Amino acid sequence: MNIALASKAGRFRAGLLRKHGFALRLMGCFLAVGSATVLSGLAPEANLIWLANGVLLAYLLLAPRKRWPGYLCAAYAAQLSGSLLTGYHDVIIALVLTLVLILLNLCESLVSALLLRRRSTDLPDFTSPAYIARFVAFGVFAGPALVALVAASISPWHSSSSLWSTSSPDIEFLEWFGTDALGVCVATPACVAIFRTRIRSSLLSLKPWAHLLPVLACTVGAFAQARLPMPFLLYPLLVLVLLRLGLGWAALATLFVAGLATSFTVHGLGPFAATGSITPFASATLLQLFIAAAMVVLYSVSIVIENLRATERRLQEVVAIHNLVTENSRDIILLSDLRGVPTYISPAVSALTGWKPSETMHRGFADVAHPEDLPRIEEAIGSLRSGAEIANVEYRVKVRSGGYVWVESSLRPLHDRLTGVSNGILQIVRDISERKATEAVRQLQRSLIDAIHDVSLDGILVVDHNQNVVSCNRRFGEVWNLDLPECLPGHLEKSNGFPDAQLLSQALTRVKDPELFLERVQDLYVNPDKKDHCEVALNDGRTLERYSTCLRSKDGQYLGRVWFFRDISAHKFAEQQLAEAYHAAETLAVTDALTGLANRRQFDMCLAKEWRRGLRDRTPLSLLIIDADLFKSYNDTYGHLPGDHCLKMIAEATQSVVSRPGDLVARFGGEEFAVVLPNTGISGAMRTAHNVCVAVRNCRLPHSAHPAGIVTVSVGCAALLPQLGQHAAALVDCADKALYEAKRTGRNCVVDYRPADEAGATLRR
Repeated sequence: MNIALASKAGRFRAGLLRKHGFALRLMGCFLAVGSATVLSGLAPEANLIWLANGVLLAYLLLAPRKRWPGYLCAAYAAQLSGSLLTGYHDVIIALVLTLVLILLNLCESLVSALLLRRRSTDLPDFTSPAYIARFVAFGVFAGPALVALVAASISPWHSSSSLWSTSSPDIEFLEWFGTDALGVCVATPACVAIFRTRIRSSLLSLKPWAHLLPVLACTVGAFAQARLPMPFLLYPLLVLVLLRLGLGWAALATLFVAGLATSFTVHGLGPFAATGSITPFASATLLQLFIAAAMVVLYSVSIVIENLRATERRLQEVVAIHNLVTENSRDIILLSDLRGVPTYISPAVSALTGWKPSETMHRGFADVAHPEDLPRIEEAIGSLRSGAEIANVEYRVKVRSGGYVWVESSLRPLHDRLTGVSNGILQIVRDISERKATEAVRQLQRSLIDAIHDVSLDGILVVDHNQNVVSCNRRFGEVWNLDLPECLPGHLEKSNGFPDAQLLSQALTRVKDPELFLERVQDLYVNPDKKDHCEVALNDGRTLERYSTCLRSKDGQYLGRVWFFRDISAHKFAEQQLAEAYHAAETLAVTDALTGLANRRQFDMCLAKEWRRGLRDRTPLSLLIIDADLFKSYNDTYGHLPGDHCLKMIAEATQSVVSRPGDLVARFGGEEFAVVLPNTGISGAMRTAHNVCVAVRNCRLPHSAHPAGIVTVSVGCAALLPQLGQHAAALVDCADKALYEAKRTGRNCVVDYRPADEAGATLRR
């Protein structure tokens, strides 16, 4: 449950940020700039670091340019609100001067942002030395200096106001430039680091505050007294925070140090406080240099750390690529000394030889290669020693099972970086056992092709791209009953350009449909990529199977066409006989031998098919089950042969009544018959059932054991509308129940079963 609530809260926060993210950032900018303004305004004498401009510059550097007007307006409102809260807002002139100061501060941040972010896609990167140089040049010096010049130039006009410094323009320039430059130097990198680190997720954790407490304690101890020079102890503590928590927390710690140090210094405490020997201007300068140096140390260390991490990432990428290549390469990568003893073997050796890499280490060529191949290997290594840059050698390698496989090894020398002397060999070993096997097989192919050409049961004709006969075998002439010219060979030899048209003209006289035969042949010659597989009927009653395909070289060039002809007359005759036998067997399989009606198997298939059709078409399906009354007594009285005759007569009588093409009369079993009536309701089924009873009675077959004196039947009738989830067996069950009721109520009748009233199903005569 807690997990679900946390997930919902996370989704709520994400949705809130998507819908109101910019408004929340503007509010954050207002609060951050306003807080910096209020802190400086509460103690004007402590205005040694003007952080508000640095905070605004951080927002501008991280935001798209289209958002800058919003952030400038938020900063303007924040500085105005802070100035009114802490300044002399009851004086109109002071209020105007405050507005002028705010506009100068906004212009300073805007100028620095424009100089630093020449393109809208540029983002601050304080781990890059080049960007830090630009930041110091434009953000720390150029922007504050330009606005400080403007402020110093207009200060004499308003020197009577208590809001403006009464110092000389030079002092005014230095004070404005020093406070703003240090504020940008400290606040901008710190805010960028804090915003990017997203430290709000760890604010409630004890770990970061446990690291910040020593920094704050050391700051208090260093600046609460002036006897012991302790400020330098803060640098290693800030570096420790950087290493353990990251740049964001280190920047935040630096801001805390700057605030505490400024507070102590303006109250006359600490090593940088103004004394008889240290003027207020020198005090402010020393404190500013101390805090600026802290930021320089942090970012210098962060640059070194980032470079080390980048180097580590590059090394990891190289190692990953090396492992990817060596572990997935099908070729064996092997490093060895000049004797061939390996010092490294890739895992592919296991797939080739069955040996693990550790089992093949320190085993030279003499231990793994076939003795007959060692001279070739020594010759290749000797060529490398003589100055060759590459050597290829084929040899056999022993495998774990005891046999040998053929490999091809590409050898390259490894040189010492200092001396340039060869001190090892790089081997790329590839399995060529298949290629060797192919070369061995290829030696058999030519003789094998000739042998196949001679003994093949197919007539083979090879035609080149000019439609000239290249070769044909003797079987070709036998299949077509052609008198082959003497220039045509009996096997694969050149035929001196004998035209295929001469053989084609003879073949056309032997086929039943010469026009179709000629049209297909010409189409295959016009379209080389087409294949042909068909049967050709001959005038003499035989049938030939024809197959044709094109011949192409390895580079795809069309070379010609090959034709195969096989006499399949005997096969066609056997197929015909088999089809006739199958048809007869199939007929026997679904026909009752005694009555000639459909048997139980065909009845089941027909009932299932008609049930599916009724389900699909939403039409009723009816079933009659017919039973010969007292048939056992009939057999006992007259014998089995008359009994068989009786069943035939019942079958004929039933068949005479059921005459629709879709209806089926089947022998259901023993003396029972079944009638399937598709698309028939209960009324139609009942009429058919009564007609069957009448037809059987009209046969007037004597039955002395029957009360009626003749053979009669009882019929169970049922009709259902097929439903989903219901099976055809339900219809059989209903008809069987109706038949049982007909036999129970005296036989020689028809009873229907209607399951529509399932609570009290009715059986009707």
